[in-house]
Amino acid sequence: DKDIASVDAAGIVRAGRLGETAVLVRAAGHAASATAGVVGPPVANYPQPAPVNFIDDFVFDKLRRFRIPPSGLSSDAEFLRRLCLDLTGRLPPPARVREFVASRDPDKRRKLIDTLIGSPEFVDYWTFRFDDVFRVAVFANGIRPKWSQMYGEWVRGSIASNKPYDRMARERLTAQGYDGPTRHFLPYDVIGPPGETMAEELRVFFGRRLDCAQCHNHPYEAWTQDQFWGMAAFFGRLFKMGDTGNEYVIFDHPLGEAMGNGDVDGSIRMFHPRTKAELKPVLLDGRAVDSTTRANPRHALADWVVNHPYFSEAIANRMWSYFFGRGLVDPVDDFRSTNPATHPELLERLAREFRERGHDLRQLIRLIVSSRTYQASGIAIPANRDDRTNYSHSLPRPLDAEILLDAICDVTGVPETFSTGVSDIERAAGQAPPGTRAVQLREPDLFYSRFLDLYGRPNRLSLPERTGKANLGQAMNMLAGPVYNEKLSAPEGRLERLIREGKSDAQIAVEFYLAAFAREPEPDELAGIQALIARRGDRREALRDFVWAILSSREFAENH
Repeated sequence: DKDIASVDAAGIVRAGRLGETAVLVRAAGHAASATAGVVGPPVANYPQPAPVNFIDDFVFDKLRRFRIPPSGLSSDAEFLRRLCLDLTGRLPPPARVREFVASRDPDKRRKLIDTLIGSPEFVDYWTFRFDDVFRVAVFANGIRPKWSQMYGEWVRGSIASNKPYDRMARERLTAQGYDGPTRHFLPYDVIGPPGETMAEELRVFFGRRLDCAQCHNHPYEAWTQDQFWGMAAFFGRLFKMGDTGNEYVIFDHPLGEAMGNGDVDGSIRMFHPRTKAELKPVLLDGRAVDSTTRANPRHALADWVVNHPYFSEAIANRMWSYFFGRGLVDPVDDFRSTNPATHPELLERLAREFRERGHDLRQLIRLIVSSRTYQASGIAIPANRDDRTNYSHSLPRPLDAEILLDAICDVTGVPETFSTGVSDIERAAGQAPPGTRAVQLREPDLFYSRFLDLYGRPNRLSLPERTGKANLGQAMNMLAGPVYNEKLSAPEGRLERLIREGKSDAQIAVEFYLAAFAREPEPDELAGIQALIARRGDRREALRDFVWAILSSREFAENH
């Protein structure tokens, strides 16, 4: 972060705003990093919020060291909206907002966490998240929907049953036959050879990128080309019986015949591209495994992966990123010595806790959202306003495309219709079932949506997994796009219903504020809204403009 520390042409590190950052040094083909911190002046009456769990101990300790005071606790309304979006991908309905805010139960936040984690919407949302991680897609390079459905149902079943994450990893790494995670290997039949399969597995499960070592030793990290190809050999036996137009199974050929092409001498053996030596499976730590015809080296690989510290570290970091907008290591799949964690001790403890609790994703989620750090207010104070990496206050995060579209549907009361013009031999072109939410689309590349594509829905066949960058097309869609404009005037929508019920301008304003922001308007906001509507000749059009203003606001389009 150059705002914290910058390096001039003479190599002098100069201090900026408060905080800590990494300084990278490269010379003679080597690289090293060091942390540099800027500590502020003493803070009078430094706040001392009570920690809820060990997350707060680590976060508060660093804030104290850098003299960055934390913000206060989030309001009930702020917490409710944040948590509902983070656990279920949905806004809380007005009735739930009123009930939660009015409740005097001192344990209501914990109870809400448990309720949401046990809800069907939780399963929908986290299936959607792991569909992204595991890149569940349909029509890439002719892949048929049925195969993607089987893969997607394996993901959903794993989330619904709270399957331990190490078991999910084992099933994916060792998959063979016809069902479930076996479908994961299909794209690599047409996208790339065993080396690319291996690199993707380590990116997902270790958070490390070994791609650069495919052609040469990594220029700055410890990974070598020999390590890359030793790991690639674990997938050298993958064999597909059948073709992309018929039924097929995937298994490990006992003679080593591989499904890849570029790294195989015709059919049965893999060779090192530089030394031309025949490749045998070798783990990153240098240990060779049994690769005789009776052994399946992928089982040995899975045992090693799920017991390696990188495994729990990577998923703990990834899960953290879903609740704070960035990982303790960021990007989440770019762990390296020159990209250190902002809170290394916290990451190590999270990973250890995850292992000791049986690789339970729900327990990890509960731990994070129960912390005082997660429940901090999004209202910054002058002394922490510039903090972006130390969690002194909650930072706003743009809603992902699917979450934003579902939120628009919930606020307007008008569901989206998802259609496909693509058909195959198994089903005709048509529509998703009525009421289907964007996060429930099991085949996002089958159901076309201009809105979702504009707002960053990934195709799941390329990296990065997802980006939330704003663009001009989004602004134009807000002004004239059908998602906004058609839903505002729909006769079955929330606005038309409230008008038919004879609600006053103030009542309508309160209802939409609760639906969109999980709060009531402040007195000055309500007075301004009423005045604007009164000045317009057409009340209905004025109310539509009011709702459009809500939907196009940053407060609505962000989780904060």
